[in-house]
Amino acid sequence: MAKIILKSQEQKVNFLKTNTLESAYVLRPVNYSTITNNDLIDKVVKTSYVPRAAVAATLVALTEMMENYLMEGHRLQLDNFGTFSLTVDGTVAKTAQEAGIDKQFNKLRINFNPAVELKEKLANVDVELDGIWHCLDLDATNKVYERINQNHDGIEHPDGDDNEAIEPNNPNGDNNNPGGNNPGGGGFEG
Repeated sequence: MAKIILKSQEQKVNFLKTNTLESAYVLRPVNYSTITNNDLIDKVVKTSYVPRAAVAATLVALTEMMENYLMEGHRLQLDNFGTFSLTVDGTVAKTAQEAGIDKQFNKLRINFNPAVELKEKLANVDVELDGIWHCLDLDATNKVYERINQNHDGIEHPDGDDNEAIEPNNPNGDNNNPGGNNPGGGGFEG
């Protein structure tokens, strides 16, 4: 069964009801890497014994066709995976006088709606919390985080020291950084 590691990370959040920007903790999946076209091609070659050139050509053609169909206004349904379609990011017009592209349109976005089979698999994924991460400076460009422990009474800082930055524990073991950009340790950047 698949397992996803989550972290609860402090960040600035825009609360729409009060229209205020405040500090809050948000759950996020830890992403260990980005899988590229070459990574996909290599994996398909190893599992299917199809020549690399054929897999690469198929993947290039497939992504080009998907892009073309989306840009022409088609929905793309991939069985057992999901459907890609375009949506509009814009404003709502209350009257016909307020309607129109120049008044409502912001930009186009690509929407993905997972297939029932994928949703069922996702519902059965195990999740595990890697920790609660406090941001040392929410206004910094490269944010640095420290892990804080949580006990039944609330928040407990490691070793009783409120200012101690703790190096994150990475289940991959490639650096001390679950999903951030600070391989030197001392917290992680997000």
